[in-house]
Amino acid sequence: MARKKASDGVLATIERLTGKVPCPMSLRGALNKYLYQEQLFEGADSGSKHSRPKQLGQLCGPDTDNLVRNLLDLDALFNGETATVIGVVTGAIGAKKLNERLDDIEQSMQQRLEIYRYWLDRISSARTVLADHQVNLKVDRLDEKLSVSKDDRTPPIAPFALHALRVQEASEAKGRTGLPSATEFVARADAYLALDDLANADRNACSAIKQDPACARGWFIRVAIALRRRQSALRNSHRKRMEAQECAEPLSSHERWAMEQADDSACDALVHQQALDAILPQAILHWPQNAGRPDHVDLWKQVRNVFVERMFAICVHDIQRAGTRQQWAHLNGLELEWELEHRKHPYGSSIGLTGRSPFTVAETQAIAKLLAVYDEKPLQFFDAIGESRIATEFRLYHLRFALRMEGCDVHWDRLRAHVERSPAAWQANNLMRDPTVAKLWQAHYCRRNHPNALMQSYAGWLRDTQAQSNESHRHLVLRQYAYLFHHQFARRQFSLCGEVAAIARALFDGTTGLTGWFGRASHPYDDSISMPLHQLRYWDYLAAVAAVEQRRQGEPLSAQAQAILDDEASWRQAFSEQALCFWTASEEYEEGGGEDWPEPPYGVDLLEPDSWAKEAQPVPDK
Repeated sequence: MARKKASDGVLATIERLTGKVPCPMSLRGALNKYLYQEQLFEGADSGSKHSRPKQLGQLCGPDTDNLVRNLLDLDALFNGETATVIGVVTGAIGAKKLNERLDDIEQSMQQRLEIYRYWLDRISSARTVLADHQVNLKVDRLDEKLSVSKDDRTPPIAPFALHALRVQEASEAKGRTGLPSATEFVARADAYLALDDLANADRNACSAIKQDPACARGWFIRVAIALRRRQSALRNSHRKRMEAQECAEPLSSHERWAMEQADDSACDALVHQQALDAILPQAILHWPQNAGRPDHVDLWKQVRNVFVERMFAICVHDIQRAGTRQQWAHLNGLELEWELEHRKHPYGSSIGLTGRSPFTVAETQAIAKLLAVYDEKPLQFFDAIGESRIATEFRLYHLRFALRMEGCDVHWDRLRAHVERSPAAWQANNLMRDPTVAKLWQAHYCRRNHPNALMQSYAGWLRDTQAQSNESHRHLVLRQYAYLFHHQFARRQFSLCGEVAAIARALFDGTTGLTGWFGRASHPYDDSISMPLHQLRYWDYLAAVAAVEQRRQGEPLSAQAQAILDDEASWRQAFSEQALCFWTASEEYEEGGGEDWPEPPYGVDLLEPDSWAKEAQPVPDK
C-alpha cells in the first residue's frame, strides 16, 4: 500500500490510491456522497431536516483505503446508486435482491459489449465508406454500405442502439456525483427501453417517479413496459399451447412439457396484468401531451381501452369492492334484480347500502379525466371506423352511470345513435355475445326507451343478417329475450313479459326445439341454474307464467294470456315433461360430486292447480 500523506482529506486519499495528480473530479464527487454516512465513516453525520447539520466523516483507520476503493468500485458497478452501494457494504441488502440487481447489470454490460463489438467490427469499413466521395449520405443507407468479414458472428442489435447507449452512459456519468434528477432517470429509462432492457428501464422509470410522482414520461415508460411484458407472456403461452396440440404426440413427455410451459407463461401473464392494473390509473392521469393532445396516440388508445375494460370489470364483477351485493346492484342499476334474487336466497351478508365506491381515488380521477376528454371532443375520442368502439363507449357510459357523474343523458343519446348507425354484426359482437354487457345494455335501454324498440332491434338484426335458418344466431337472440324477460319480471311488468315470450316463440318457426351444440344457458344472475332456451315448451311456460301473474295483478289480459288461461288443463299436461320447460338447479359438494334437480321458473309451478288460481299467493311487493 502506498504511504499515506499527513492529511486524510478526500483529494489526498484519491491521489494516493490512483497515483494521479490532480485528483479526478468524478472520483472526488463520488466519494463525497458516502462521507456523510455514519455507518461507513467515523464522525460522519447525514444530518436532519430540522436542526442537525451534516458532517463529513474522517478518512482514518487502517482499513480506510480498502473501504474507499470498494466504495468507488461498487459505485461504478451499480451506476452511482448510493443506497444500493451502502446496502452492499453494510450487508443490509438481501441476497435475492442483490442477485437480481447483479443479473440486471450483467445483462446490461453484455448488451453494451455487443453494441460496441458490432461497431468495432465495422470501423474499418466505415473509414473507407466515409472517405468515398461517391457515397451520397443524403440518399444511401450507411448501415447497408458497411461490410464485415464472412466469419463475423456479431449478433444483430436494435436500430440506433449506439445512440441509446451514448445517452444512457452520459446520464449515468452525470448522476454519479449525486442523486440523479427525475429527468436524468427518465433519460436512462428511455435509453434502456430503446435497447429492450425492460428490467433496467422499469427500475429507472420507478426512480424518476419516486422523485417526481407526476413524471409523465416515467409513467408512460412503465405502462409501455407492462404492456410489452404481458403481451410477450401471452404470446409465449399461446405458442406453447399450440406446440402441445399441433406438434407433440398425445400423452407424450413433449406434450406435458409444452403444456407446463404454457401454464407457466399464463401465470406470468397474470402477474404482468396485475402490475399493469396498478399502473393504469396514474398512466392515464399523467399521459404525455403534445400541443394539447395525447402523445403516442396509438399506445394511448390501447392503454385507454385496457383501462376502461378493467374498470368495467371491477364495476360489474367485483362485489367485494362494493361491500355488499345490494350496494353492487345499486351501483349497476340492478336493484330490482337483486331484490328478486334476495327473496329466493335471503343472505344477511348481502344486505346494506354501504355507499362505498368500487374504485380507488386514482381510478375515479382517471375515469373522470377520460369522460372530460370524451365530452369535450366526442367525435375525436374514438376512431371513426372501428368495431370495438361500441364496446368501449358503452363501458365508458356505464362507468359514468355507476359513479353518478353528470352528462349521462347526452352520453346515452350519442351512444345509441352510434349503435343504430353501426353494422348489424358489430352490434351483435359488442352488445349481445357478452352476457354481462347484454344484460346491462338492456337495463340502460329500457330505463330510457320502451322495451318494444329493443325487441324489434333484435328481430331486425336477425333479419338483416339473413340468418333465420342459422340456429346459433337464433339461440343468441333467444338469450337476449331471456335476459329481457327477467328484466321485465323483476319490475313486475308482466304484460311486457308476455310480449317477449310471444316473440321468442315465433323464432321456432313450427319446430319444437333448436338443434346443435348449444342448449341450456345460464340464468341471468345465478350460475347454479340453467335454462332450456332451445326448447319451445320453455317459452310456452314463460308465456303462461306471464299470463298467470297478469291476472293476479289485475292487469288487462292480452289475447295470448287469455287463451292460455282458458286452456289451463291442456297446458298443465303439456308442462308435465319438466326437462323441456323447468330450470335445472345444481349444487356441487366440497368433497366432490354434486346434485341436479328441476326447479319451476321464477318459483311458479304450473303443474300445481293452485298456481293458476286468482287467489294464489301473489309475488311479494318490492
